[in-house]
Amino acid sequence: MANNEFLLLRHARTEISSKVPVSKWNLSKEGFKEAAQLALVKEFNDFDIIISSCEVKANLTIHSLAMSMAKPIVQFCEFDELNRDSGGFVKTTDEYNLNVKRCLSELNKSVNKWEKASHALSRFSKKIDELDELYENKKILISSHGIVINLYFAKVLNQLDIVYNRWKKTTFCDFVIIKNGLVVKDIAKL
Repeated sequence: MANNEFLLLRHARTEISSKVPVSKWNLSKEGFKEAAQLALVKEFNDFDIIISSCEVKANLTIHSLAMSMAKPIVQFCEFDELNRDSGGFVKTTDEYNLNVKRCLSELNKSVNKWEKASHALSRFSKKIDELDELYENKKILISSHGIVINLYFAKVLNQLDIVYNRWKKTTFCDFVIIKNGLVVKDIAKL
C-alpha cells in the first residue's frame, strides 16, 4: 500500500428476510441506531473519500455520516459481500455458520452455490490496490461486509488459515484500519 489510510467498516445490523435476496437486505431498526452511533467514534470524524459496496445495507450504514461531512458516497460493487443469493435463504444460524466455515476453509470451492471466497477476495483486493494507486495520502472509508473484509484482512496479515475464527469474532460496525500498508486496528477481537 502507498501512504493512504483505509478504514474498512462492516455494515450495521441487517433486517433478515427469507423473501428478499441477501444482497438486497436492508438495515434493521437496531442497525440504523448502530449506524447513527458511528459519528460518535473518533476514528469516524473525517474522511477524504467515502466508499460503499453496491449493497443497500453498506450504503445506509454510512449515509448519515457522509451527509454530516457533506461528502458523496461512491459505490463500487467490488466491495460487495461474497455473493450468497444463488444458495437461497439459510434457515438457521448453525447452518449459516457451517456454510461460512466451509467457504472460508475451501477458498476455491463454491459452497451452497455461493461465490467462491477466492473470487470475492480477488475482486476486493484488486479494487483496494486500484484505489491505493489512484490516491495519495488520503483517508478512505469503505463500508463493506464481514466475510470479504475478513478475507482481505487475513490476506494482509498472512492469516488466511484462521480467517473463519477471525470472522466469528467480528460484529456489526466493527472496523479495521490499515495505514501506509500497516495494520493500525484489527477488526477481530481475538
